[in-house]
Amino acid sequence: MRKKEMGKKIVHAGQCQTALGMESGAIPDDAITASSSYKEGSVGPESARIRKEWQGGAWCPKNILNKNSYEYLQIDLYKLMVITKVETQGRFGNGLGQEFTEKFLLEYQREDDGEWIRFRNRQAAEHFSANYNTHTAEMNEVSPPIIAKRVRFIPYTETPRTVCMRVELYGCTWNDGVLSYSMPQGDRRGKHSSDELAFLDFTYDGIIKEDHLYNGIGQLMDGEEGQANFRSDLQARGIKGYEWVGWKTENPDDNIPVQIVFKFDDVRNFTLLNIHANNFYDKDVSVFSMAHVYFSVSGIYYQPNYIDHKFERDSWMEYARTVSIPLENRVGKYVKVELFFDRKWMLISEVSFKSEVTKANVTMELPPLTPAVHTTKAPTIGERLPVDRNINIQIGQDSQQHVEDRSVQTKEATTENDMIGIIVGTLSALIVTLLVVAVIVIILIRHKRSKQNNNRHCLKPVERHIALNMNGMRNMQNGKVSNGNMYNSVAQEEMESDRELCNGGEKLCKSPSYSEPQDSLVGGRDLPDLPGCAAGNSDSRDYAVPDVTKSALIVALPPHTQTPIRVSPANNGTPIMMNNCLTEKPPTYDALYAAADIVHVNVPNIPNLQGVSGNNVYAVPNAELLLTLEHAVVQFPRENLQFVDVLGEGQFGEVHLCEAVNVDGYISDDYFMNRASTHTPKVLVAVKMLRRNADDRARADFSKEIKIMSQLKDPNIVRVLGVCTREEPLCMIVEYMKYGDLNQFLLDHVPESPVAMATNAKTLSYGCLVYMASQIASGMKYLESLNMVHRDLATRNCLVGTNYTIKISDFGMSRSLYSADYYRIEGRAVLPIRWMAWESILLGKFTTKSDVWSFAVTLWEILTFAKDQPFDTLTDEQVIENAGHYYRNDNKEVYLSLPPNCPKEIYDLMVECWNRNEACRPTFREVHMFLQRKNMGYNPKDEKMNQIKVPIC
Repeated sequence: MRKKEMGKKIVHAGQCQTALGMESGAIPDDAITASSSYKEGSVGPESARIRKEWQGGAWCPKNILNKNSYEYLQIDLYKLMVITKVETQGRFGNGLGQEFTEKFLLEYQREDDGEWIRFRNRQAAEHFSANYNTHTAEMNEVSPPIIAKRVRFIPYTETPRTVCMRVELYGCTWNDGVLSYSMPQGDRRGKHSSDELAFLDFTYDGIIKEDHLYNGIGQLMDGEEGQANFRSDLQARGIKGYEWVGWKTENPDDNIPVQIVFKFDDVRNFTLLNIHANNFYDKDVSVFSMAHVYFSVSGIYYQPNYIDHKFERDSWMEYARTVSIPLENRVGKYVKVELFFDRKWMLISEVSFKSEVTKANVTMELPPLTPAVHTTKAPTIGERLPVDRNINIQIGQDSQQHVEDRSVQTKEATTENDMIGIIVGTLSALIVTLLVVAVIVIILIRHKRSKQNNNRHCLKPVERHIALNMNGMRNMQNGKVSNGNMYNSVAQEEMESDRELCNGGEKLCKSPSYSEPQDSLVGGRDLPDLPGCAAGNSDSRDYAVPDVTKSALIVALPPHTQTPIRVSPANNGTPIMMNNCLTEKPPTYDALYAAADIVHVNVPNIPNLQGVSGNNVYAVPNAELLLTLEHAVVQFPRENLQFVDVLGEGQFGEVHLCEAVNVDGYISDDYFMNRASTHTPKVLVAVKMLRRNADDRARADFSKEIKIMSQLKDPNIVRVLGVCTREEPLCMIVEYMKYGDLNQFLLDHVPESPVAMATNAKTLSYGCLVYMASQIASGMKYLESLNMVHRDLATRNCLVGTNYTIKISDFGMSRSLYSADYYRIEGRAVLPIRWMAWESILLGKFTTKSDVWSFAVTLWEILTFAKDQPFDTLTDEQVIENAGHYYRNDNKEVYLSLPPNCPKEIYDLMVECWNRNEACRPTFREVHMFLQRKNMGYNPKDEKMNQIKVPIC
C-alpha cells in the first residue's frame, strides 16, 4: 500500500532535461547579453553557443579576471523555466583558442526588475567546476533546480587569467507559475542533539527573518517528495528527514493553522492544489485535518468565500500521500493556504498547482466599507505576514444590488461613526494631557539628578558605591583563588524554536524563573532608565544575577569626568582621551574594594561546579536534574596518553597537553568526521587531571563536570572524549586542536596585502576571519539555546583546527601566558574586565547578552589580528571607570574603535552588541545568521593552510 516510496522526483526527471536553445539557436542573439566583451562582433555574447565555432568561438569578457571580478553572461528565457542542468565549454577557436574557466557561479532572476539571486546547492556551495581544456564540454547538475526567467553565468578564477565561455541550459517550462511563497520556517524535533531532526526549508532562496520566510522558493517546490519514514536519509545527504518541512503545535485543538501565501506570475484560474503530506501517526505526525484556501488578485484583500477542505484522519496506513484539493475554477494572483493540525506534528514536502492564465475581465478588490466584524477565528502561525481582510471580488459584473447594499450599509454606519469620532477625540485629548504631565515630571527628575551630580559633597557615601557581586564568579576553595575560566548559567524564559535543542529534553529547559535580586545595600541606588528597544529585539530574555546571598565586593566609582572620552579610528583601534580626563591618578582601588554584607534575597542556589583547572564550568539551574541522566563516557587507557606539555593549572589539578595513541575503539567515528580528517595514529587532546590530594568536594565537582560536559555536542564546542577514573589521578580527556589557541594563531599571521605576498608572509583573508568568527557565534548560539553563559569568551579561549575549524574552550584563564588579560582581586576573583559587559563588572550580572558583548570584543580581536589588548591604553582602573560611564548613562563611555579594513556593517554589529541596554543587544542566533550572510561563498579550503606551522600550545 505504500504508493509513494520516496526520494522520488516528481517533476525533474528525464522529461525536464531538454536543451533550451543555446546550441540550436532557439534562444535568439538578442536574448544573450554580457557585462562586457573583449571585442564585440568577435568574442561577444552571441558567440557563447556551445559546440559552435561562430566568429571568435566563445564569449570573452573584456578584462583579465581575478577572484574579485564580476563579469557575467546573461541569458533571457522570456518566461519562467526550470533549470536542471548547465553545460560549459572553453574557446577552441578552430585550434587557436587557449581560454577556458575552471569554475563558475550562477545567478538568476525570477521577476522582471526583481532581485538577482546567487545559486547555492544543497550543501550551500556556490561554485561549479567547469573546464580543464578548451574543447571538452562539462555538464553540471543544478540541484535544487532553479526556477527563473533570466540566468547569469559568472566565470570565477583564483589567479588572474583570461577566460572565455560557451554554455547551454537544460530544463523545461515552469507550468505552475509560482513566483514565491511565504510562510513560517519549520521546527526542530528531538530531545537530544544526537537525534534531532530539523524540518527546515534548507534551500529557500528568499528572505529569512525572525523564523519567517518571505518572497522565495525552496524545498516545497524542488520536485523531491519525502519518504514515509521521515527519519531516513536515502539521498545520503547526512540530514535525516531532509525532504520534509514541518511544524509542531502543543495542542491541535487550539486550531491555530500554518499559513502559506503563494504569489503567481499572473492572474490564474485554479482547478487543483496538490500537497504531499506525511502520515506517520505512530510518531505523532499526521496529515492536516483541514485546509482553507483563499484567493486574491491584489494580495491585500481576500475573498470571504474560501474553499474548506476536510481530510478524514487515517489511522490505518502510515504511508505519505498526496492530498488533492479541488479549487473550483477560482481566480486570483495570490493564494493563501491555511493548514490545520490533526496531531502534534504536520509535515509536507511538495506543493503544486494546476492552473491556467485567465483571460477573464478581473477587477481589483475594494477595501471593506465598514469596520471588520469581530470573529472568533483563530490566529495563524503565519500571522507575521500582512493582515488579510476578506472582501468580495467582482469579475466582469456590474450588480445594481451591490450598489444598493453599499448605500444601506453607509447609512447604518453614520450614527456609529459619529459616536466613534467623539470617543476617539476625547481619548486623544486625555492621552496628550497625560504625555505633557509625564514630560514635565521627567524633566524635573532629571534636573534634580543633575544638581546632585554637580554637588559631589552632598552625596552620601553609600550612594557612591555600586555592589559588585562576585559570588557567581568566585573560584574559591578553602579560601584560595584558583586560576580558571567560568561557564555559568541562569534561568530564562524558554524560546520555543530552541526548546528541543536542550540535552535532556523539554523538562530540562523548563527552569523555574529566577527573581531579580534587590539592591544589595541599605538605601540602595536606582539604575538610570534604559532606552527602549525596537520591536525586533523584543524577544530578548531577562536573567537573574548569580547568587548574591553571601557577600559581594563594593566599588566606589570615581567622580564624573568633565571632558568626554572619544574614540580615534586612526589610533590603532585604541581609544584616546581628550584633555587627559582619565590620566589623573585614580583612587586607590585597594581602598575602594571591601567585603560587605548583602541583604538576603530569595535567589535559588545555583550549583558551583569547580573544574580541576580552576574553572567554574557549566553550572546550570537544572544541574541536579541533568546529573540524573545516564550518559556513558568511554574509559580510556591511561597508558595510551603521551605527555607533551602543561597547558595550565588550578588549585586542585592541572591541564596537560597530550597525544592519544591507539584511539580506535575508544573515540567515536563521528569525532573524526566532525574534524574533517581521517583516523590518525595520534590525536592531540587536553587532559584535565585531578591531583591525588584533592578533597571530597573537589572530587564531587570533578564528577559533575564530567557528566555535564559529556552531554554537550556541538561542532564548535570542545567535547569530552573519554575519562580515566578507575585509578588515581582521575582524568578527563577533552578535545584539543591542531593549531592551538586563536590568539596565538592570529598573532602569527598578517592581513592579505601585496607586501605580504611578496615577502611570503603567512596571511589570512578577510573572509577567513569572518568565517572563524561565525563559528564562534555558532558555538555560542548552542550554549545560548541551553541557557549557559560562558563569561570568558575571548580568542584565548578558542582553538583552531584544520580548515580553520574553531572550537570554544575554557583553558585561557588557567594559563600564565594570559595573566595580563585578567584583573585580580585578592581573595575574591579573577576578572577578564576588558571583555566584560558593564553590568557584569559593576553589578555581577552575567547573561547570554553579556556574552554577546564579549563576542563583539572577540570579533574586534579577530579583525585586528589580536595585535593589541582591548583598551590597551587604559589601565584596569580606567576600564572600570569606563563601565561607570555606562552605569551613569552620561554619554562619556568609550568604545573600541573601527579595526583597519573592517566594513561599516560589521562594526555596526559590534556597536549593537555593546548597547547599554542588554535587551537591545542581538541574540547569538541573529549574530550567527548575519555573519553567515556576510560570508556566503567563502571556502576555507581556498586558504593556504600548508604554510602554517603547528604550535604545541
